[in-house]
Amino acid sequence: QGRRKEQEAAEVDETYDGLVARLERVVGELEGGQLGLEQSIERFAEGVRLSREAARKLDEAERKVELLVRSADGDEAAVPFDPEAGQGGGASSP
Repeated sequence: QGRRKEQEAAEVDETYDGLVARLERVVGELEGGQLGLEQSIERFAEGVRLSREAARKLDEAERKVELLVRSADGDEAAVPFDPEAGQGGGASSP
């Protein structure tokens, strides 16, 4: 139980790429078929934790992706990035 808390705390500090790399290793071990049932269950649970933390970090990064645009009165406004429009929030360029 204590080891699990330490592991979860380490995952929070780990980068997205690091989490994905660890998740890929877990998937490889599970697909390898060399683990016993208990080990497989433990690795699967670890994979679920890694997947959830990676998804959380990805969501966080998506929220950070914003474009700064200058409004007509000179104020800067944060506009969420719209990948389909190719620019922030559908604002048009002059």
